[in-house]
Amino acid sequence: MTEPLRCPGCGEPVAPEWTFCPACERPLAESRCPGCGRDIKPHWKRCPGCGRRLACAACGRLLPPAASECPHCRPAGGPGETGDRYVEPVTGMEFVFVKGGAYAMGDLFEVGWDNETPLREVVIEDFYLAKTPVTQGQWVKVMAENPSHFRLGEEYPVEQVSWADVQEFIRRLRERSPGPGEFRLPTEAEWEYAARSGGKRELYAGGDEIDRVAWYAENSGGTTQPVGRKAPNGLGLHDMSGNVWEWCADVYVPGAVAVAPQARSPRRGVTERVIRGGSWSLDDWSARCSRRFGFPEDYYGAGLGFRLAFSPSRRGS
Repeated sequence: MTEPLRCPGCGEPVAPEWTFCPACERPLAESRCPGCGRDIKPHWKRCPGCGRRLACAACGRLLPPAASECPHCRPAGGPGETGDRYVEPVTGMEFVFVKGGAYAMGDLFEVGWDNETPLREVVIEDFYLAKTPVTQGQWVKVMAENPSHFRLGEEYPVEQVSWADVQEFIRRLRERSPGPGEFRLPTEAEWEYAARSGGKRELYAGGDEIDRVAWYAENSGGTTQPVGRKAPNGLGLHDMSGNVWEWCADVYVPGAVAVAPQARSPRRGVTERVIRGGSWSLDDWSARCSRRFGFPEDYYGAGLGFRLAFSPSRRGS
């Protein structure tokens, strides 16, 4: 007896003349990637050209062309624990799933300051991190007014926001955005782990060629640039090196790499928070993944923005 043809996505029996599976709607003939237009085969789960996910990692069903998450596994209102992406519905902010692991945090290349050493072994739990810094368009959807110095378009990163301003943004977003989970700033250990593509040995976020991955003093033209224009790192995250510095959750400890988030400053009550990533106005040395610095919570400037982390299981806990 001849084995019947089956859909490569869900296993449904199909006929040779059918063009798509009636069960999971996967095309049964070659088609094109909705991201880059490359010819793709129906059984491929990810495009080899642009890296776009074509099928759900959890159930294998074909993703609709305009979707970044599976409508079967992740109904509206919250992310799936095993998914690759989560799109926050109020701002449209896209979050990338970061699989946890252990890594050596700090200056692996021995070119930084003393506050980037000694190397520390850090264990990171799974979390989600925004694909790009928060943009001016996303900020305005939550806060109404745009504080940025470079008001050049909605896709430019929001800047001139203090750590305290960011906390207010998070508070308002929590009130408006449905679904289980908590929006927050990443810890600096999470930030560096994600910047280094999951703790890999990378000088900049995405490799050792800075012009490929970052906007900095030599190529920025003296201003911020639209997010997502430079190549992503290995996790699909953009602009973690250059463009704008990014606030982290931790209190800044000047003398050494901090492993656990610090609740209070050790310096006579002065609260400084960690910033990471460098900016459009600084050199390549400042855009290194291990570069760390701190500013008071009420500081703001045209080179200072942020990106959000998301923990699906924390809201209400």
